[in-house]
Amino acid sequence: MRPTLSQRLLAEFLGTALIVTGVIGAGHMVQDLGASPALGLLMIALSVGFIIVLAISMLAPISGSHFNPAVSLAMLLRKDISSVDAGLYVLTQFVGGAIGALVANVMFSAPAWSISQVDRSGMGIWLGEAFATGGLVLIVLVLVDGGRVEWIPPSVGMWVAAGHIFTSSTSFANPAVTFGRMLSGAITGITPESGLYFFVFQIVGALVALMIATTLRPRKALTS
Repeated sequence: MRPTLSQRLLAEFLGTALIVTGVIGAGHMVQDLGASPALGLLMIALSVGFIIVLAISMLAPISGSHFNPAVSLAMLLRKDISSVDAGLYVLTQFVGGAIGALVANVMFSAPAWSISQVDRSGMGIWLGEAFATGGLVLIVLVLVDGGRVEWIPPSVGMWVAAGHIFTSSTSFANPAVTFGRMLSGAITGITPESGLYFFVFQIVGALVALMIATTLRPRKALTS
């Protein structure tokens, strides 16, 4: 029996909120512990990677576990989801990002929401964010087309965790998560000004990934 729309939206809300709670909560913990930059980065990467694996594994049967407007956009352009559902998914994901930030901030006795002062600007950082988002979307689409959806949770979790370490942007790779991270004073935050550039380059990365995935898509899948 197919999940109802309300069930799917709740799953998208929960999954996005969990990811944002994880990354902001880890940022607060790194600050509280006074961890070194290298150790702090590793802590955040592991926290986010693990949560992504668990959230996708748990909720994929309900909503498909997009948790990411870039993924929903790619699915919409492939006509794998209706425009109404895609719009509702994206709205729900942004709400989930805001609530995830609130939960993480309150857990660490910080203001429920505060505007981040962490600047992340520069072409190198924006290019890193396009690469991080494009890689994530490409992984999802290629695995879906290859009928290997069971590999999506670990693959996306590993990609985002690794991206924290090897990309210049530390792999936000998600507009809704970026929005949530605007609403926290944790070191994992981002200023709204920087966030707007992240949105643009995340969408660019997703569109490039969609073009690559379409080229790689098996011919049978294209004609089915």
